[in-house]
Amino acid sequence: MLEKRPFDIRMALVVALMFVLAGAVVIRLSFIQIVEADKYKDRAKRQYERKLVLKAQRGTIFDRNMNRLASSLTMISLAADPKLIVSKYRVADSLAKFFDKPATFYLRKLKKSGRFVWLERHIPMDKAIGFSEWNPEGIIKIKDQNRYYENLGSHVIGFTNADNVGISGLELQMNNLLQGRNGLVVMQRNAVGKAYPAIDKPLVEPVNGQSLQLTLDLDIQAIVEKELKEGVKHAQAKEGIAIVMDVQTGEILAMANMPDFDMNNKKTYQSHLVRNRAITDIYEPGSTFKLVMLSAAIKKAIIDPDDGVNAENGRYKMYGRWIVDHEKLGEVSFKEAIAHSSNIVTAKMALKIGKEKFFETAQNYGFGQLTGIGLLGERSGYLKPMKDWSKLTLPWMAQGYEVLVTPVQLIRAYAAIANNGQMMKPYLLKAKFDEHGAIVEDYRPEKNKRVMSEDDAKIVQKILQTVVDSGTGENAQIKGLHVAGKTGTAQRYSNGSYRRGEYVSSFVGFFPVEEPRIAALVMMINPKNGYYGSAVSAPVFSRIGSRLLAVSDEYREAIYKSKTTLAETTEENSEELVSVPNICGMSKSEATNVLRAHFLDYRQLNSGSGIVVWQDKDVGSKVKEFSKIAFKVIEPKQKQRMPDFTGIRADKALGLVHALNADLKINGKGTFVTAQYPKVGSILSEKSKIILRMD
Repeated sequence: MLEKRPFDIRMALVVALMFVLAGAVVIRLSFIQIVEADKYKDRAKRQYERKLVLKAQRGTIFDRNMNRLASSLTMISLAADPKLIVSKYRVADSLAKFFDKPATFYLRKLKKSGRFVWLERHIPMDKAIGFSEWNPEGIIKIKDQNRYYENLGSHVIGFTNADNVGISGLELQMNNLLQGRNGLVVMQRNAVGKAYPAIDKPLVEPVNGQSLQLTLDLDIQAIVEKELKEGVKHAQAKEGIAIVMDVQTGEILAMANMPDFDMNNKKTYQSHLVRNRAITDIYEPGSTFKLVMLSAAIKKAIIDPDDGVNAENGRYKMYGRWIVDHEKLGEVSFKEAIAHSSNIVTAKMALKIGKEKFFETAQNYGFGQLTGIGLLGERSGYLKPMKDWSKLTLPWMAQGYEVLVTPVQLIRAYAAIANNGQMMKPYLLKAKFDEHGAIVEDYRPEKNKRVMSEDDAKIVQKILQTVVDSGTGENAQIKGLHVAGKTGTAQRYSNGSYRRGEYVSSFVGFFPVEEPRIAALVMMINPKNGYYGSAVSAPVFSRIGSRLLAVSDEYREAIYKSKTTLAETTEENSEELVSVPNICGMSKSEATNVLRAHFLDYRQLNSGSGIVVWQDKDVGSKVKEFSKIAFKVIEPKQKQRMPDFTGIRADKALGLVHALNADLKINGKGTFVTAQYPKVGSILSEKSKIILRMD
C-alpha cells in the first residue's frame, strides 16, 4: 500500500492539471464567444467579405456652347490579392507582355504581404481590350474614372490628381459639386475564393457629380492662348496674361496665362505654373490707369477733349521730381495728349481734379476691391488711403504708380466705359447641371454700378479711339473696325526699388467704338524684346480681335449687323500674305470659320456639309489675304482616301475617323495628332485600320 502512494499523488496532480487546462480553455472560449464576439466576427467578415466602392462619375465642364473642356473617361485599373494568386511568376509574365514592362516589376508587387495591391492604373479602354478575357484567380479589374482635358483654359479650369480629386482652379473650388457621391457594394467570397455581391447587403448606387457650363468660348480661348503664347515668345517676356470680356454682360469669354502647363500630364504640376495671374497677381498698371484721370476730368467737366494743354516739350519738374514723356509735345489738344500718353499733362490734370475727386473716381471703378468674379485666390489690389498720400502721390498715381491692380480689375473698368458707363460684374460660371442634364442653377448678367453717364462715357470712348487711330495704340487696330483703348508701360517695383529693365507692358481696349461688345486686355511681364505696351501687347490685341471676329458667329453677326464685312473694308489688292491652316478633319462650318480667322475665303468643290478630307493648298503655304481655299467634304460612312490628320486636335480626329467608318488605334496620350497610318491619300476600305500618334 505504501508503495502505491507516490503514483496516486502523481495521478491526482495530472488529473488536477487537466481540469485546470480544461477550465482555462472553457474560460477563454467563453471570453471569445461572449466578450470578444464582435471583434472576431469582424475579423471573419474581413476574410470573406469586402466593401467595393462604386465610383461616381465626375461632372463635365462645358464652354458657353456646350463644347467639352473637361470630361471623365472610363478606364480600367488592375489590382491583385496576392494571397489568392497561385502562380505569381505566370501572372507576372502575362502582365509584362501586356504592358511591356519587366516581369520583376510585377513580381515584387505580387510578393507583398497585404491582401490588396495596385498593378496598373488608368488603362485606356482600347488597350484594356487586349486582356479582357484574361481572368486569373486573385486579379481584380476595376472600372475607374480619369479626367481628360482639351488643354484650354488651364488656369481657370485647373486639374485633378491621380485619384480624380481637384487640386487647382475650378476643379478644386467646385470639387465637392463635381465629384458627386460614391456608391458601395459588399462583395463576399465563397469557399473557393470567388467574389460575388452579397445578397443580404444593400447596394448603394453612386450619384454622379454635377456639371458646369462656363462663359468661356472654346474657339476664342484657343485663339487667345495661341496669340498670347506667340506674343510672349516674340517679346521674350517672362509671363503673359490675356482676358476677353463681353462688355454688355460681364461674361469672360477667354482668360489665359503664359507659361502654361499640360492638364493631361499630372507630372507637370508646379504650384507657380497653375496660378491664375489674371486674378491673383497685382501690378502697378502704368498709363492704362490714366483712365481714372480722364474719366474724372470729363465727368467733372474740368476740360473738353479739344481744349489746349501744354506738354512742356517732354520734360517738367513737379515737387522736385522730373516727369519725362517719351514724345516731346508742346501745345496740343487734351485728346492728343491722351493719344500720345503724356505723363506731364496727366500729372497736371490730376492736380486740377484734386485728390478727393480722383480717389472717389478710382474707388468708383472698383480699384482696391474684389470684382466678385467668383474664383479662388482673387486679390483686391491696393488703392492707397488718402491719409497715407504724400504730395507726390496724386500726380504719380494718375500715371499708374503707387497703386496696385489685378488684370481683371483693369479690364472691368474699361468694359464699363465701353458699356456706356454701366459697370457689369465679371463672371465665369454660366450654369450648373445635375447628372441628368437638368439645370440646377443658372447665372445671369449682374450690374455693379454706373461709373458715369452715357453721354460722358461716349466722350471718353472717342478720346480712347484717338489713341488707336493716331496715337500710341496704332498697333492695336483691327481692319474694318474702330477700336478704342490705352497702352501702358510701368517699371516694376521690387525689393524697395524700381528695377531697371523690368516692365509691365499692357494694352486694354474695346470694339467697335460705335456699339462696343468686346473688351480685351493683353499684359506682358518683363519683356526683353521691346518693352512698350504699344510694341509688345497692342499687336497681340489686334490679332486676337481679328481672329475672334472670324471664328465667332455670335459676335461677328452682332458687330457687323449694320457694317460692311472685313473683306469689303480691306484693300482688294492687298499684298499681305497669310499661312494656310490645316482644315482636314473639321466640319464644313468649323473649316470656314478657321479660314475666315486667317483672312481667307473658301470654295467647296462638292456638295454636303460633312467632314473636310481634302484641301487644294498645302498647309503652311503662303497666299494673299482673302484668297479662296478649295476643299472637299465627305458624309459619314462614305468611302474615301486617307486624309491628313497631322496637327488636328484629338476630338476632331476621332470625329473624322467615325465619319470614315474606320477602326481606330491611338498611340500616346497627347492632344494633337503628330503621325498617322496609312499614309495620306491611301484608299480606305470598309473598316480600315487607322493608327494615330497623339503627342
